[in-house]
Amino acid sequence: MNRRNCHLSSTAPVVPMYQVIIESSFSSAHALRHYHGRTEPLHGHNFRVQVVVEGKRLQNKVKYLLDFVRLRKALQAVVKPLDHVNLNEAPPFRRENPSAENLARFICEELARRLPAGRQVRLESVTVWETPEMAARYLP
Repeated sequence: MNRRNCHLSSTAPVVPMYQVIIESSFSSAHALRHYHGRTEPLHGHNFRVQVVVEGKRLQNKVKYLLDFVRLRKALQAVVKPLDHVNLNEAPPFRRENPSAENLARFICEELARRLPAGRQVRLESVTVWETPEMAARYLP
């Protein structure tokens, strides 16, 4: 049974889970190296990023999983240096290809460092869209 399905179809215990979802965007250029045997031409995208965190317990008297504002600020700190740059020249991608997959992993790893320690939340996924129809998701 999928735990996200509200209709129980088995007797297996289901662990309730909360998720918080935020999005951000940035605009950058990139050129994938070794794309069909060569480096593709430099081109830009209006990237969209979705972050999903999850946990079993709501925090404090406010009863939220994680403060939206705090999570958004942490995400902005990660994506701001990627905005309006050539990603191939940004430190994490000077050697690593700036593919949507690698962007999702990089954002996830950087964001994980900024999440509050001791909270019982975890990054469930980071999705990066290059276009409204094409995205890559990283599940740590």
